[in-house]
Amino acid sequence: MKNRSYLIVFIAAFAASFLLGGCLNEENKIPPNCYDGLLNNAEEQIDCGGPICEECDPCTNGRKDEGEVWVDCGGECDVCPPCANGVLDIGEVAIDCGPDCGPCANLCGDGLLNGDEEELDCGGNPLYCAACPTCEDELMNGTEVGIDCGGTECDPCPVDGSCTNSFMEAYEYWTDCGGPTCPGCDTLFQWKVGTADNVVLPLGATGVITGTTLTLNGTSVTGNTINVNITNAGTWVPGTNFIANPNNFPNISISYQTAVQTYSSEFTGSNVTFTLQRYIPTVNFVRVSFSGVIKNADNTATVNLQNGIFMQDL
Repeated sequence: MKNRSYLIVFIAAFAASFLLGGCLNEENKIPPNCYDGLLNNAEEQIDCGGPICEECDPCTNGRKDEGEVWVDCGGECDVCPPCANGVLDIGEVAIDCGPDCGPCANLCGDGLLNGDEEELDCGGNPLYCAACPTCEDELMNGTEVGIDCGGTECDPCPVDGSCTNSFMEAYEYWTDCGGPTCPGCDTLFQWKVGTADNVVLPLGATGVITGTTLTLNGTSVTGNTINVNITNAGTWVPGTNFIANPNNFPNISISYQTAVQTYSSEFTGSNVTFTLQRYIPTVNFVRVSFSGVIKNADNTATVNLQNGIFMQDL
């Protein structure tokens, strides 16, 4: 009997040492599961829902399920509180909002038809929610793929293409912007100086086409200014390159002004390449990229311009 007890103790000790050894082995760690107290495995909530774990309690899943009066309440769940029952109760200015229930504007993004919304999360009092999308509001909203066209509600757009697919197509000025059906393109003037840690974003950006001359000006968040002058812009075709260096100054030029230095393509050693990416003469839409180096007057300092982009409907 005593030998048998020793055997049991030995087996238990061996098993424990094996398990402890496994814990020290990186390859033997317990993988994510439905009992680890973490939100993983594509779970809807911690340790429930998703493709692997058991279904979450329908009364705590944040949805209005079949049989519930409102979200996670009514039916087989607890009774709905007055401020979350989908009903206009006494004292509320609209469904589930008012003096005792919080601002109605808080309900405009909850995916429920409440407040005094005309449709889901829109319409009603403009102080609460935005107007519901229509096919005549001159905006690209709802399911539209262009301004007031396409999608499930509006007529097809008058040109092929979509303003939401991340491609430049049809009559767009640039990717998903501009033209007869897409929202206007944002003004963009940005560049980097040196490494990515020295990103320079413009506070102001202006562009002017006078005859065939393109003039660009920008001011960075650090107060540095950049000025560009390119002649013969009116004859540009996509892919055209213009080189700013002492040989082409002043017909093609760039200057960069910091608090202590002026750098210019007129100085020896400077060389900046401008590449036309898009030019639409009928609306004076321009997108141009640039990069290169410019020197100061005595050739003792250099500015390395990278990832330069200018885009504007002039």
